[in-house]
Amino acid sequence: MAIHKHPPENYVPDDRAGEKLADKQRAPLDEMPFGSFTSSNVHSGLYDFEARELYMRYLRWGERDAIYRYDDVPASEWTGLVNAASKGSYINANVATAYRYTLLSTSDVPDDGRSAADHRVRRFVTTP
Repeated sequence: MAIHKHPPENYVPDDRAGEKLADKQRAPLDEMPFGSFTSSNVHSGLYDFEARELYMRYLRWGERDAIYRYDDVPASEWTGLVNAASKGSYINANVATAYRYTLLSTSDVPDDGRSAADHRVRRFVTTP
């Protein structure tokens, strides 16, 4: 299932989004690593409980994967996503059009994520 087109009115530009992701090192991070589920579109996910930020990495065959940061996402959405049988369907129904977002790619994260402060962020950005 393809991820819905995100509404342009929810887009929030952030030139430092990649740096902010690389600098995350707080304990309340949780991850849904690549390989922990099967999806044709969703690579992996990362959630910051303190900042209420949901990061989703989407597969883009032939180009760099897209990373969306969704803002002000409640922890209940993260729990729903982790427990969903279909990650793509859950995102389409509950996240993609409901929250403000910033679009970045793995290349926007300094050093392509290899020097990220937290091992979960490094894994999120660097795992092929």
